Amino acid sequence: MILDGPFELDPTRRYSVNSMSFKMARRIGGISVGLFAYFGPYVVQISALFLGYDHEEEVSLIKPGVNFLTMESISMLPPQCDGVVLVAWGEPAGDNWKPVPWSDVKEYYHGMKLVLNQYEELTE
Repeated sequence: MILDGPFELDPTRRYSVNSMSFKMARRIGGISVGLFAYFGPYVVQISALFLGYDHEEEVSLIKPGVNFLTMESISMLPPQCDGVVLVAWGEPAGDNWKPVPWSDVKEYYHGMKLVLNQYEELTE
């Protein structure tokens, strides 16, 4: 399920993700949430994590200096990236791990904060 986006980017520019976080009510768990970049017909995962029971309301996928999925210090978006999208998948659960519909996930999602660095590649 698409939680947020897609957000269009200028494919002639290069981007790296400085930080990315989102807010989800603590009562939703059992899903993975990931930031994906697309370029042309291709999609790549930039970062993701699993929301377990009793997670924080604000969850960071990427903080300055660390991508919690890859443990890399720089999270580059692919060349000619057209945009990014926040996606959730899995088996959503609420209180006491009782299954909840995806409409509840969307209702308890409270937005994301994405900070990109934009730069031009040096050519010799």
